Amino acid sequence: MKYFLSISVLLISFSSVKLHAQITDTITEKVREEYSFERHIKNSITTNPASYAEARKYGITTFNVFAEKSNTPNQLQQKGKSKNLWGAEVYSLQKLNDRTTVWGNASYTQGKNKQVVWNENSDYDLIYPYVAADSVGGDMKFENYRFSGGYSKKINTYTLGITGSYEATLSYRDIDPRPKNTAAHFSLTMGANKLMFQKFRIGAYVDAEKYTQKHYLSFVSNQGYPMIYNMSGLGNYNELLSGKLRQAYYEGWSYGGGLQIFEAGSKNWYLNIGLKKFNLDKLLTEYADLNASKIDERQLTFSAGKFFDSGKIVWGISAEGNNTERKGTENLFLNENSRNYLQIGSVEKYNHKISSIIFKGLIQMGNEKQKSSLIPFFGWIQEKEKYSSPTSRIELSKIIYGADYQWLKTFDHHQTLSIIAGLSAANTYQKDALFNNSGKTSINTMLQENYLFQSSDFWQAKLDINFHFSFPVIKTAFVGGKIMYSNFKNSSNTLFAISIGSIF
Repeated sequence: MKYFLSISVLLISFSSVKLHAQITDTITEKVREEYSFERHIKNSITTNPASYAEARKYGITTFNVFAEKSNTPNQLQQKGKSKNLWGAEVYSLQKLNDRTTVWGNASYTQGKNKQVVWNENSDYDLIYPYVAADSVGGDMKFENYRFSGGYSKKINTYTLGITGSYEATLSYRDIDPRPKNTAAHFSLTMGANKLMFQKFRIGAYVDAEKYTQKHYLSFVSNQGYPMIYNMSGLGNYNELLSGKLRQAYYEGWSYGGGLQIFEAGSKNWYLNIGLKKFNLDKLLTEYADLNASKIDERQLTFSAGKFFDSGKIVWGISAEGNNTERKGTENLFLNENSRNYLQIGSVEKYNHKISSIIFKGLIQMGNEKQKSSLIPFFGWIQEKEKYSSPTSRIELSKIIYGADYQWLKTFDHHQTLSIIAGLSAANTYQKDALFNNSGKTSINTMLQENYLFQSSDFWQAKLDINFHFSFPVIKTAFVGGKIMYSNFKNSSNTLFAISIGSIF
């Protein structure tokens, strides 16, 4: 209950600073801005906290309670086959005056990730491939807490901004094998931009993040337990460090920055470029913090867009690109005795490259009462994952395409209905794989099933409905629901989500 109390206090404090803005800002206008496709496409400029004031015209506070159920038989086995969760979230952005903007967010999520195998850690996407793994696995319970806040201030032609966040995660299992993972993620971003010739803004930002995860694995049964592998990528594992090590500590840092330029006010054109470096060490705490492996990752991102507004129709095109390369280095040891390992070298064996670019169009028409928006998109993804010795690799090339359509209607008495329908597909036009035959049948089976999912074609349909209405107690209530269906060759994934809350 203390976490919900914290959220309630934050909600009340945010509400107190917005009273002066409601004189001119109507609830209906805020709701339309919240769901605007145009705003969502242009939102990449808020990577720089100094540009956060440009993200919205109106101050807004939202509170919602949500629940989600997904069934994902088509998924990496390390991520589970289904998930149930519920939670609560509050978000607020307020313009204290024409020069100062503040914002904040607090959320709590609890749930269960079912049938997780070959991964006993949290945050798989962040720490892979160096996870503790076994073939038994099971359902993993989790709790997540997140708090963030930011501030921006205009000083003459300059705008300065800062934002920070803290996220904590606990994941565990009540039956053997019994992992307990506690993870923490802290980030800080600072930025500035300058108004040039009263027409556009040029900005820059820097960011830093600290990540830690404590992993502990235990067994209650004295009837024996499965082999625990210290995985190193594509089914390979460290023979020396597998089978007996049950504790680990992950410590990582990331740092980066970016540049941006965009049209002041309407943001009818923009360009953002960002670069980030991430380093993560896996330390074996049972052996005097022995450094077992290291991840070095570099990520380059960009986004750009150009839009036109004729008064009745808004249309334009945008592009988003990403290039990520993750390298994994394993340290080599001499086992002098059961409790003493001497490092004798290191070797870079793992490499994972992902490149993608997605083009989106926007056609938006309508008036204050009714608006229709269409976003067609087309993209390309190339992925190359490789382990050098023994040689293992996966190479995939895909195209993705589809469209999202939104109908936004305002009725009498400030009732607003948003309906979003989407249809998309992904086709793998080139694929290749080579796996090391380790002699472990369970590992080979896992690799083949994962590859079948990664290389599969599928199509996806989604429907997202939100209705805002006046309630006797809560005058600005809303209820929403989302359904997503993904069709693969022999089976399908499904997702159902509901939420209730308020926007004011």
